[in-house]
Amino acid sequence: MAHFGVVRHSSGELEQGLDAHQIAEALGERGAVGWLDLEAATTEELCALEGLFGLHPLAIEDAQNPETRPKIEEYDNFLFVVTRAINHNPGAAALDLIPLYVFLNRHLIVTVHPRPMGSVTTAIERLRKHPELLQSGPDRLLHHLLDHVVDYYFPIIDALEDRVEELEDAVFQRPADGLLQRIFGARKEAAALRRSLGPLREVLSNILSGVPYVDDDCRPFFRDVHDHVLRLLDELETNRDVLSGLLESYLSQVSNRMNAVMKRLTALAMIGLPFTVISGYFGMNFEVMPWLKQPWGIAAATVLMFALSAGAFLLLKTRDWL
Repeated sequence: MAHFGVVRHSSGELEQGLDAHQIAEALGERGAVGWLDLEAATTEELCALEGLFGLHPLAIEDAQNPETRPKIEEYDNFLFVVTRAINHNPGAAALDLIPLYVFLNRHLIVTVHPRPMGSVTTAIERLRKHPELLQSGPDRLLHHLLDHVVDYYFPIIDALEDRVEELEDAVFQRPADGLLQRIFGARKEAAALRRSLGPLREVLSNILSGVPYVDDDCRPFFRDVHDHVLRLLDELETNRDVLSGLLESYLSQVSNRMNAVMKRLTALAMIGLPFTVISGYFGMNFEVMPWLKQPWGIAAATVLMFALSAGAFLLLKTRDWL
C-alpha cells in the first residue's frame, strides 16, 4: 500500500510523511487539519480507520467495493463521497476509470483509491507548493480534488471528439473494413464517460444545495466545478448524437452499396438471359424445328443471341443500371 499523510498544525507548520495513527494523534491538537490518502489499501488498513477516525463500517465496506456507484452520503461525524476519476493515458486501448472514495469532516479528509491517480498526485503536488490549502479546511481540499478529477476528463473527451471527426470523414468517404467497430468503440467510451460524469453532477448538485462540513463560502468553488461537469456532459451528448448519426449513415451506405451490387448483378443476368433462352430453345429434343437442319442455323442463332443481349445492354445503359 502507498499512502500520503499530512497535517497542518495550528501554528501553520505542514508536517508530511505521517501514517494513519500519527495523523489521529496530531488531530488531537486544537486547530489541526489533516489529509490521509490511501492507495491499494488492505481490508485491515481500511477497517482500522473506524477506530482511529470514527468512520462508519458501512462506508468502509463501500470503499472496498469497486462497483459502488458514485454518490454522496451523510453520516453522524463525516461526509462520504464516491466518484469516478480517470487517468489520461494517450494511446491506451481502454479508459482508465478509477473509483475514488472520500471521507470528510471539519478536521480531516481521507481519500481511498485502488490504483495510482493523476488527479490525486496533482493535488498532492499543489498542496506541497501551497500549504495554506489545508488552512482553509478539508472542504477546500475536497474542491481541489474534485476540480483535478474533472480536469483529467477534458483531454479524454477532446481526444474522443477528434476520433468522432475522423470517423465523420471516414464514413462520408468510402467506408473501410473495421469502421463499424470503431464507431461502436467510440460510442462505448462515450457511454462509459457519461456514466461517470452524470453521477458526479448529482454529487456536486447536492453539495451546492448544502451538506455538512462544507461551508457556504466554499460553495462558489464547487459551482465552478459543477459548470465544468455540465460542459463535459454537453460535449458528450453532442458526440453521442453525432455517433448515432454516423452509425445510421454507415448502415445506409452499406445498404445502398448492397442495392447497387444487386442491381448490377441483375443487369448482368438480364444481358446473359438471351443466351440461356435461345440455346435452351434449340436444345429441345424435337425432330422438326426452324433453322435446325439449315447450315446457317448456328450462325443465325448466335447472331440473334448477341443482338438481343446488345439490345438489353443498351436499354439498361440508358436507364443507368450499368
